[in-house]
Order: sequence, then structure tokens, then C-alpha cells
Amino acid sequence: MSVESAVAYIRRMRSDPEFRRVLNANSEDEAANWAYVKAQGYDFTMPEFREAQDVLYKEFGVDPTQGF
Repeated sequence: MSVESAVAYIRRMRSDPEFRRVLNANSEDEAANWAYVKAQGYDFTMPEFREAQDVLYKEFGVDPTQGF
């Protein structure tokens, strides 16, 4: 499990509409979504996902405490 995997997952969610569509289509089935994510080669925990968000916030100069 890793933050790097979570960063790669987030990047793919932002750039791959088909990947995002599949996950959104199964959004009610958390187990199925996690299975699909792992089958796609991603392996991370929710705390690692939150760390990955912070990595990307810093990369793009976003302060999540500020409103849009």
C-alpha cells in the first residue's frame, strides 16, 4: 500500500473518463469498487488516499482550507 499508488489513482480518476465511469457506476457497492481499484493495480488505504490529496494540493498550489 502506498501514497504513490493513491496519487496515481487520483490522477487517473481525473484523466480517464472510462475508469471514472466504471467507478461511478458501482458507487453503491464499495466492495466492488475496491476490488476494481485493486484489479487495476492500485493499492492504498484511506489514510494514504488523504495523504495523496495533500500531495496533489501542494503540487497544484491549492489550499483546501480556502473556499473556491
